[in-house]
Amino acid sequence: MSDITVLVAARTHAVSGRPTRSRADASAAALALGLSGTVRLLTAGPLPDAVARDYLALGAPRLEILECGEAADVLAALLPALHNVPWVLTGTRSESEQGTGMLPHALAAALGRPVVTDVLAAQPDGNAWIVTQALPKGARRRLRISPPAVLAVSGAAPQTLRYSLADAMAGQIVRTPVQTSGPATAPAGQRVPNSKRRKLLEAKTVQSGHARMLGAIESPSTGGTVLQAGNPHTKAQAVLDYLRAHALVHFLRDTLP
Repeated sequence: MSDITVLVAARTHAVSGRPTRSRADASAAALALGLSGTVRLLTAGPLPDAVARDYLALGAPRLEILECGEAADVLAALLPALHNVPWVLTGTRSESEQGTGMLPHALAAALGRPVVTDVLAAQPDGNAWIVTQALPKGARRRLRISPPAVLAVSGAAPQTLRYSLADAMAGQIVRTPVQTSGPATAPAGQRVPNSKRRKLLEAKTVQSGHARMLGAIESPSTGGTVLQAGNPHTKAQAVLDYLRAHALVHFLRDTLP
């Protein structure tokens, strides 16, 4: 039995539509391969050999595929193979918008283990690991986690994703048919159409870069009158009228001697 099991899956490329490896799952595999211990790559469901070879190119010696239908319950297929594994690593979520990111939490709940999300790095500390977790606004937190546990590695983890053609060809792909109890059950929550997208914010007015720069450095005009002509008496009367209009003076006489 391996010490570390990394769950991997295929994703659909946004441009070509072809299946390829997931950046988050590859980061989880690279993090595990950089630690001491036996690493096993595992997936449930259909996975093309080309994608499996891409994962093996990271340096893993073996990838196990639990073959089940596309509509099968992936969680039920994975649980028997994960009960005795101390460390289970997954990606945080798929790059596609249809990814829910619920698998690490569902696994942790079914196995009765803690789950740590957005993991950036890990290093052994005796039987435990010191895990670096990403927090909002660029903050970081270090946690000491004891096995067994489930870690969801962030796709932004600073891992070098190597590609070795020799490892890709030498790695072993093992396919094992499994039977699940029934179709996958959808997690509780609000269901929305796949075509629904976030609304982009648009500028109310379209301006050139020069106009936006002037708007940022120039103070806006607040109204008023610029007196460039006239005698001192006329100008003083205009100032007095302004003060009275804004209740800045309280005497009635508004003419100068």
